Amino acid sequence: MRTIDSSYSGQINRLERLKRDVRLLWRIARMLYSYLVEGHRIRKRLHDKEARGEIFYVDEDLHA
Repeated sequence: MRTIDSSYSGQINRLERLKRDVRLLWRIARMLYSYLVEGHRIRKRLHDKEARGEIFYVDEDLHA
């Protein structure tokens, strides 16, 4: 499994630790943003299709 600590061995200085933490924070922020934006888009399409009485096929409808 890939981790952010895989390239570090032994002691790391404060600057390297700060850069690692900022990269981790950025990655978490991107994941949260993607979850919120994509999740909203999917839920909106689901509710629209349910209101029309259609079936929402995730695999087909998301790539359309």
